[in-house]
Amino acid sequence: MKHRKENHRVSTAVADRSQSALPHLFLALAVWLLAGQASAQGYGGGEVRWERKRWEYQELPATLPAPVRDAVADWGPWAEASGYNLLLDETRQVFLVVERRDRTAAKQLRVVDEALEVIEELALAKQSASIPETHGSTEDAPKDRSVAIAERDTEEHSWGRAAGYDAERVPVIALVHNQAALDSVLKHWMKLRPELNWHADISQDLVSFISEDPLFAVLITRDTSREEWDLKHETAALLTRLMLKRAHGPLPKWIEAGLTWQVETRLFQSIWHFFGRKSMFVASSSHSGWERELRSKFRRTRESQGLFDRTIAFSPLEWSDTEAYLAWGMMGFVSAELGDRLPVYLGELAALRDQRAKVVEADGSWTYDITALPSSVEQFSALASILGEDFEDRALKGFKRGLKRSGELR
Repeated sequence: MKHRKENHRVSTAVADRSQSALPHLFLALAVWLLAGQASAQGYGGGEVRWERKRWEYQELPATLPAPVRDAVADWGPWAEASGYNLLLDETRQVFLVVERRDRTAAKQLRVVDEALEVIEELALAKQSASIPETHGSTEDAPKDRSVAIAERDTEEHSWGRAAGYDAERVPVIALVHNQAALDSVLKHWMKLRPELNWHADISQDLVSFISEDPLFAVLITRDTSREEWDLKHETAALLTRLMLKRAHGPLPKWIEAGLTWQVETRLFQSIWHFFGRKSMFVASSSHSGWERELRSKFRRTRESQGLFDRTIAFSPLEWSDTEAYLAWGMMGFVSAELGDRLPVYLGELAALRDQRAKVVEADGSWTYDITALPSSVEQFSALASILGEDFEDRALKGFKRGLKRSGELR
């Protein structure tokens, strides 16, 4: 009886106000129809948060650049359907994709801001020196079908379409809650980009995924099997790797790891981000104390020859504490010695990589080997040409003196 009475009261109230409510009903119907049209276009209930304001997709300020809008267009449908929001940092460089109920989102956005400051301090995001110069006309250069498709996509869609050097791309970090959400991100992108094939990389123990083109990273933040990890560290580390990939493309692993750990230690004075799929640290000094370990291992070393070869031997697939310490320490030395010239070295490596990657066939057509990297000799020579042939000696002396806990040279 109570239920019937409540229904009757509501219906009576509507009947008594039928004349005055009619315009409101028409207005509500119009809003509903517009919402349906927006939802059909992939817009609907999702929102972008920027400068402490909430914007619906179709109401973004005109001052936002095209790459930001493109990122919203690509990520908006997935975010809306999956219960996520898009957070844009104040400098309009990076998007975080977070759950609508995530109460730590503001903290993670602050981590992004702090990491961007360190990245700028280390000159990792500078683009001009990393773009190889093009000499002569390129009109007659042979192109294969995949390159032509990539160039066409670049014209149609500026976000995440150009492999290599595209300073306009907006890195996106999706903080998802479980493996199913991570899988759904990858499936969403395989629908947008049918040529992508990530099936081999998806496994039930995958805790994060990073893509160079399109430029994004996904991190599982809740239902994870990891025993030791820190969300702030992971956010800063993934952002660093994305910024390096945006500015310079694929780099040798010791450089990517070393610079990522430099940013991490300068922010937090410890390291939690692993390269590869290892899920736990094994030594008491793993998170911090790398400066002590590096000094202890090389305190009595007299000969510096081979130091660089040991450094570049770092591999995420075959973890070695010594090689990890060296990658971190060598990039501390190199970043201190080079300062704002660091992009020159990274740009030289990118140019060498591109020379190796382009494979010209007998008929004049060519393909691009995305796995190509400069050889160890090329990496050494490029660094020696800037720092001098004796840079190994100076690096060893720096290791003996000891690095600061932040990774910087004393």
